[in-house]
Amino acid sequence: MPSERSVLLSLLVGLLHAVGLLTVAFNLGYTIGPSEYSLFGMAWRYGGLIAVATIPIWLAVRHRLVAPLVTLILTTGYVLGMELTPPGPTFRDVADLEQLSEPTGITVVENGLYIVRYMVNASVWTVGFLFLGLIEYVIRLDRDWLPTVRESRSWLSLPAGRPQAAIVAAAAGLLHTVVMTWFAFRLGVTVSGDVGWILYMVSSVGMWVLAAVPIYLLVRHRLIVPATLLTGFILLDVQAEFTASVDDPHALYFGAWFVYLGILLVAAGIEYGLRWSNLIARL
Repeated sequence: MPSERSVLLSLLVGLLHAVGLLTVAFNLGYTIGPSEYSLFGMAWRYGGLIAVATIPIWLAVRHRLVAPLVTLILTTGYVLGMELTPPGPTFRDVADLEQLSEPTGITVVENGLYIVRYMVNASVWTVGFLFLGLIEYVIRLDRDWLPTVRESRSWLSLPAGRPQAAIVAAAAGLLHTVVMTWFAFRLGVTVSGDVGWILYMVSSVGMWVLAAVPIYLLVRHRLIVPATLLTGFILLDVQAEFTASVDDPHALYFGAWFVYLGILLVAAGIEYGLRWSNLIARL
């Protein structure tokens, strides 16, 4: 069947994507072999590298969506380019950096770790690619002058009814919450004080609201800008983790989610107002 062939083809290319990146990483000297991780850790990292490519490829093969695939190609090309062009990764003991007489056994990598960070954060990239695909899906269905998507009526019609829009938005919000909250844990984003765990829970709920609102507006009212801005925030957030910095963009994204929500709501109001003004001008 065509659907089964598209899944198998996507999985095959996703596997080749992971094998290629891991081969480069091994040759550069990164200690990311199976013996370095638990079974779950190995499945999470290696499986993430497969999934992050499989999903955009499946969207392209099955639904003719090109935005996630183009973004995947650009991201993977950036990662490989940074790893393979001088200066290459340098492995140094902390003792060398701090001028200690005895080695510490702690290795610091300079000018590298792009593949490693891409692998570890693959789930965040995958969410960004999925949201990109949904945005293109809506745009292609909503614009008659664009090529149509394949099997466009199989699961989502535009504008979506309230129950269907609510289900899509809730699912997108849940996915965003799980991945971005895990991302905060992984990066060590903490809140000091006795009420720190309460603030962490509030931010987790905020992650759901931050994604559910623009996705609902996208599929229910066909407002493109809020969901596009959200996806841009996600991709810029995870892209910043390629380079070490004292600033943590995700701490701002996770802790000050209401600021981002305000930006999305303002953008939604502007887009909605422009649509009404154009409609009135045509009368």
